[in-house]
Amino acid sequence: MTVRLIATADVHHWRDIRLEALRTEPQAFSTRHEDWADRPLADFAARFATSHIFLAFDGARPAGSVSWHADPDVPGRGWITSVFVTPSARGKGIGRDLISAALEHAGAAGIADMYLEVGASNTSAQALYRVAGFAPFVGPDRPSASCGVCELTMHLSLVGKDRGA
Repeated sequence: MTVRLIATADVHHWRDIRLEALRTEPQAFSTRHEDWADRPLADFAARFATSHIFLAFDGARPAGSVSWHADPDVPGRGWITSVFVTPSARGKGIGRDLISAALEHAGAAGIADMYLEVGASNTSAQALYRVAGFAPFVGPDRPSASCGVCELTMHLSLVGKDRGA
């Protein structure tokens, strides 16, 4: 299994894994499979303008994905989005490896605080995020990435963290 940052030349791989995520885990995402299934590849490629997308590969087949993007309104704040591991690849540490790669990349890009949003009932995803160091965010000014289906915001400070394995 390999994890790597992908470029627009790999957009077809990301489209495949994104559509699988929306089809198999519709409750976890704010967009629907039906809204994306017939869109041209260019619509998927547009995501690369604002997001850094990592894929895990099992041979040539994508087995998982994660994206992160800088918050356009708050310097130093980033958001983890679109976390997904195919059902057949779960339980092998792929989610952990994807998030670790995204956090390392974000830290090198100057992100000090990383956030994500997750459904309150999605306890398996929450467990993954806790292992990566995220904790529920509590405070009067809860940031939001406008997930739409998410009830819990989690936070991780990247300042002074060694993101190595």
